[in-house]
Amino acid sequence: MGRRSGVLLGLRISLLALIAGTLIFIFTNSSLPPKESAEQSGAVGNFISQIIPPDTDLGSYIQTNLRKIAHFTEYGMLGIELAVYFLAFDRRSSHILCSAAVPFAVGFIDETIQIFSGRGPSISDVWIDVGGFCTFSLLAYAVGVCASVITRAAAKRRAESQG
Repeated sequence: MGRRSGVLLGLRISLLALIAGTLIFIFTNSSLPPKESAEQSGAVGNFISQIIPPDTDLGSYIQTNLRKIAHFTEYGMLGIELAVYFLAFDRRSSHILCSAAVPFAVGFIDETIQIFSGRGPSISDVWIDVGGFCTFSLLAYAVGVCASVITRAAAKRRAESQG
């Protein structure tokens, strides 16, 4: 195995570990009993209120929708991670299209875990999850495609200038 392929393998494994860690984070939060989940949300809300005062429109909105924002954001991170993985290692369109099923499957499992933790499942949370995943993964794909186009154009200009 050459140095380049060893580095790529290391990056691939690291990215897969990051994706697995995000899934563990999502499922661990879903498995918290209602009291612990409320305490965790309260701690995050208190932290945010130090940055964005809750008596402002934005602060009030965030405090009111903290759990929904958390769902959107954590699935957004998963969307970015999978987009980067597919852009870097597997550009087959069939695999990229299959990744569209990921937020539904993970969201369904996430809400099912909440049933067993004593918290109620919510179909609206699954849609928020899907929305976060799609929003962030599409942004990541757009950035990746733009970077690829810019890189190719720069390489073409260099090649033309060299002769």
